[in-house]
Amino acid sequence: MNNNQTVEKLKQMRLGAMAQLHLQHIKDNRIDKVTADEYLALLIDHQWEDRQNRKIERLLKQAGFKQQANLADVNYTQNRNLDKNMFTRLGTLDFITRKENIILTGASGVGKSYLAQALGHQGCMMEYKTIYTNTARLFKKLKLSKVDGTYLKELG
Repeated sequence: MNNNQTVEKLKQMRLGAMAQLHLQHIKDNRIDKVTADEYLALLIDHQWEDRQNRKIERLLKQAGFKQQANLADVNYTQNRNLDKNMFTRLGTLDFITRKENIILTGASGVGKSYLAQALGHQGCMMEYKTIYTNTARLFKKLKLSKVDGTYLKELG
Protein backbone atom coordinates (compact mmCIF):
# COMPACT_ATOMS: atom_id res chain seq x y z
CA MET A 1 0.00 0.00 0.00
CA ASN A 2 1.39 3.41 -0.88
CA ASN A 3 1.35 6.49 1.32
CA ASN A 4 -1.43 8.21 -0.62
CA GLN A 5 -3.76 5.28 0.02
CA THR A 6 -2.86 5.37 3.71
CA VAL A 7 -3.61 9.08 3.90
CA GLU A 8 -6.93 8.62 2.10
CA LYS A 9 -7.94 5.79 4.42
CA LEU A 10 -7.07 7.91 7.45
CA LYS A 11 -9.28 10.68 6.08
CA GLN A 12 -12.13 8.26 5.42
CA MET A 13 -11.87 7.07 9.03
CA ARG A 14 -12.17 10.73 10.08
CA LEU A 15 -8.58 10.89 11.30
CA GLY A 16 -7.81 14.05 9.37
CA ALA A 17 -5.22 15.51 11.75
CA MET A 18 -3.36 12.21 11.75
CA ALA A 19 -3.48 12.07 7.94
CA GLN A 20 -2.21 15.64 7.65
CA LEU A 21 0.71 15.04 10.03
CA HIS A 22 1.60 11.75 8.32
CA LEU A 23 1.61 13.45 4.92
CA GLN A 24 3.80 16.26 6.27
CA HIS A 25 6.27 13.76 7.73
CA ILE A 26 6.44 11.91 4.40
CA LYS A 27 7.10 15.16 2.51
CA ASP A 28 9.78 16.24 4.99
CA ASN A 29 11.26 12.70 5.12
CA ARG A 30 11.10 12.63 8.93
CA ILE A 31 9.76 9.09 9.30
CA ASP A 32 13.21 7.50 9.37
CA LYS A 33 14.24 9.44 12.48
CA VAL A 34 11.85 7.73 14.92
CA THR A 35 10.85 4.17 15.79
CA ALA A 36 7.51 2.79 14.67
CA ASP A 37 6.16 2.99 18.24
CA GLU A 38 7.25 6.61 18.64
CA TYR A 39 5.77 7.53 15.26
CA LEU A 40 2.45 5.87 16.01
CA ALA A 41 2.32 7.61 19.41
CA LEU A 42 3.11 10.95 17.73
CA LEU A 43 0.28 10.52 15.21
CA ILE A 44 -2.22 9.43 17.85
CA ASP A 45 -1.28 12.30 20.20
CA HIS A 46 -1.68 14.78 17.35
CA GLN A 47 -5.13 13.42 16.48
CA TRP A 48 -6.17 13.39 20.16
CA GLU A 49 -5.09 17.02 20.67
CA ASP A 50 -6.88 18.08 17.50
CA ARG A 51 -10.13 16.49 18.66
CA GLN A 52 -9.82 18.01 22.14
CA ASN A 53 -9.19 21.47 20.67
CA ARG A 54 -12.13 21.17 18.29
CA LYS A 55 -14.37 20.03 21.17
CA ILE A 56 -13.37 23.03 23.26
CA GLU A 57 -13.92 25.37 20.30
CA ARG A 58 -17.38 23.86 19.78
CA LEU A 59 -18.26 24.21 23.48
CA LEU A 60 -17.12 27.85 23.48
CA LYS A 61 -19.20 28.59 20.39
CA GLN A 62 -22.31 26.83 21.75
CA ALA A 63 -22.03 28.64 25.08
CA GLY A 64 -23.03 31.92 23.45
CA PHE A 65 -20.66 34.20 25.34
CA LYS A 66 -21.03 37.91 24.56
CA GLN A 67 -17.38 38.74 25.25
CA GLN A 68 -14.05 36.97 25.55
CA ALA A 69 -13.57 36.59 29.29
CA ASN A 70 -11.20 34.33 31.17
CA LEU A 71 -10.07 33.92 34.75
CA ALA A 72 -6.58 35.27 34.08
CA ASP A 73 -8.00 38.65 33.03
CA VAL A 74 -10.25 39.22 36.05
CA ASN A 75 -9.56 42.58 37.71
CA TYR A 76 -9.26 42.37 41.51
CA THR A 77 -8.89 46.09 42.27
CA GLN A 78 -10.04 47.37 45.66
CA ASN A 79 -13.14 49.20 44.37
CA ARG A 80 -14.63 45.96 42.97
CA ASN A 81 -14.61 44.30 46.40
CA LEU A 82 -13.92 40.92 44.80
CA ASP A 83 -12.11 38.35 46.94
CA LYS A 84 -9.36 36.90 44.72
CA ASN A 85 -8.94 33.78 46.87
CA MET A 86 -12.67 32.99 46.77
CA PHE A 87 -12.95 33.58 43.02
CA THR A 88 -9.85 31.45 42.37
CA ARG A 89 -11.54 28.63 44.31
CA LEU A 90 -14.67 29.12 42.19
CA GLY A 91 -12.42 28.85 39.12
CA THR A 92 -11.62 25.23 40.01
CA LEU A 93 -15.32 24.54 39.30
CA ASP A 94 -15.61 22.17 42.24
CA PHE A 95 -19.12 23.52 42.79
CA ILE A 96 -20.14 21.70 39.60
CA THR A 97 -18.99 18.30 40.83
CA ARG A 98 -20.74 18.98 44.15
CA LYS A 99 -23.88 19.92 42.15
CA GLU A 100 -24.05 23.35 43.75
CA ASN A 101 -25.15 26.63 42.22
CA ILE A 102 -23.55 30.03 42.51
CA ILE A 103 -25.25 33.39 42.28
CA LEU A 104 -23.31 36.50 41.35
CA THR A 105 -24.78 39.65 42.85
CA GLY A 106 -23.78 43.27 42.85
CA ALA A 107 -24.61 46.71 41.56
CA SER A 108 -25.12 47.37 37.89
CA GLY A 109 -21.88 47.66 35.95
CA VAL A 110 -19.54 45.92 38.41
CA GLY A 111 -18.82 43.03 36.04
CA LYS A 112 -21.13 40.20 37.09
CA SER A 113 -21.61 39.14 33.46
CA TYR A 114 -17.88 39.20 32.84
CA LEU A 115 -17.25 37.01 35.89
CA ALA A 116 -19.97 34.59 34.82
CA GLN A 117 -18.47 34.37 31.34
CA ALA A 118 -14.98 33.87 32.78
CA LEU A 119 -16.27 30.94 34.85
CA GLY A 120 -18.16 29.63 31.81
CA HIS A 121 -15.03 29.87 29.69
CA GLN A 122 -13.15 27.89 32.32
CA GLY A 123 -15.96 25.32 32.23
CA CYS A 124 -15.58 24.95 28.46
CA MET A 125 -11.83 24.54 28.85
CA MET A 126 -12.53 21.73 31.32
CA GLU A 127 -14.98 20.21 28.80
CA TYR A 128 -18.22 21.11 30.57
CA LYS A 129 -21.17 22.07 28.41
CA THR A 130 -21.88 25.69 29.23
CA ILE A 131 -24.65 28.08 28.27
CA TYR A 132 -24.48 31.82 28.87
CA THR A 133 -27.82 33.56 29.32
CA ASN A 134 -29.44 36.05 31.64
CA THR A 135 -31.98 35.06 34.27
CA ALA A 136 -35.03 36.46 32.48
CA ARG A 137 -34.29 34.52 29.28
CA LEU A 138 -33.52 31.35 31.23
CA PHE A 139 -36.82 31.45 33.14
CA LYS A 140 -38.75 32.24 29.96
CA LYS A 141 -37.12 29.29 28.19
CA LEU A 142 -37.86 26.96 31.12
CA LYS A 143 -41.46 28.14 31.28
CA LEU A 144 -41.95 27.46 27.56
CA SER A 145 -40.30 24.05 27.85
CA LYS A 146 -42.71 23.12 30.64
CA VAL A 147 -45.61 23.89 28.32
CA ASP A 148 -44.30 21.87 25.38
CA GLY A 149 -43.10 18.92 27.51
CA THR A 150 -39.34 19.36 27.05
CA TYR A 151 -38.67 20.66 30.57
CA LEU A 152 -36.55 17.73 31.76
CA LYS A 153 -34.56 17.75 28.50
CA GLU A 154 -33.94 21.48 28.94
CA LEU A 155 -32.64 20.96 32.47
CA GLY A 156 -30.22 18.22 31.31
